[in-house]
Amino acid sequence: MRITVSTVLGALAAAGLVVAATAQERPQREARPGRAGLEAELGLSADQAAQMRNLRAEGRKQAIRHRADLAIARLELEELMVAPTVDERAVAAKVKAVSDLQAAALKARVDERLAMRRLLSPEQQEKLKRLAPRGRRGQGARAGRAWRNRHPGAEGPPDTPPAPEPER
Repeated sequence: MRITVSTVLGALAAAGLVVAATAQERPQREARPGRAGLEAELGLSADQAAQMRNLRAEGRKQAIRHRADLAIARLELEELMVAPTVDERAVAAKVKAVSDLQAAALKARVDERLAMRRLLSPEQQEKLKRLAPRGRRGQGARAGRAWRNRHPGAEGPPDTPPAPEPER
């Protein structure tokens, strides 16, 4: 029994050292300005800032609706696929519905970005490009980790190359 307890304690101590060493090795990320800081950095007028906040709020609401509709459509598709007899026409129609919902969500995001862009002067647009990189480039490892959380057992997002084979 003593051997087992000391073995477990040793393993826990080693794990603690590994966690501590890993935490120290992580490079610090550059602090990005918050919304208020970004508005000040871009030199937005009070009217521009209010319009941007409204666009963001409406965009978030719309995104929540799109995600919910898409999740329901995917569940319905899954129900069709696991039915004892599969109605291929219904499956094809549901696949089209899922595809249409994805396209509508993308169009809504693009429309929101274009509307925001129209609010900014060319100088403000250039500053925004430098201060707030868009897409996965700005998210780093979080994007891949989020994708893997939604797709357990998968290598990585479809647009990332597979991990290299380990050396033997």
